[in-house]
Amino acid sequence: MSLVINIENIPEEGIELKEELERGWLSNVPEFTEENDLAYIKDLIKIRGTVINEGSNLHLRGEVQFIIATLCSRCGEDLDYPIDSRFDLVLMPSREEAAVLEKELTPEDLEHLFYHGLEVDLTPYFQEQIALEIPMQFLCKQDCKGICPGCAGNLNYESCKCSKETGDPRLAVLRQLKIGK
Repeated sequence: MSLVINIENIPEEGIELKEELERGWLSNVPEFTEENDLAYIKDLIKIRGTVINEGSNLHLRGEVQFIIATLCSRCGEDLDYPIDSRFDLVLMPSREEAAVLEKELTPEDLEHLFYHGLEVDLTPYFQEQIALEIPMQFLCKQDCKGICPGCAGNLNYESCKCSKETGDPRLAVLRQLKIGK
């Protein structure tokens, strides 16, 4: 499967993209491409998009959908974490002299990427968006209570079974001390 498009062949209404790709296609995040105990992409990666030629610029509107089979970072429960992301990118033709110049980037500049030649491979743009959508921490729900470090109970389903310690018995006399002002 190739996401290479020829700029000269883009019709006025644009080119529609729709693919279902194996997880091995995601070469920029290899730790999610093979089934393992921690986290991996389950099933296929679905990508959709439209490329429109706007003068010399290309406008890519894309969408990626996939599911990561993993564990909740707080409670350790099995979790299918769905990702459904949409993005808009503007691809501008690169100029050799522009690569030499240094300038301060504005937030708008970060939405613009560059291509060169008459053929553009959209694979790295879709792969980058997928990498940006994978969270650092997977949670089964936003208010996951996790597990108790003492009794190892899942606090989402049960109360803590740890005994409530009253402290060092040698200091019990101090608990009864009343300080008056």
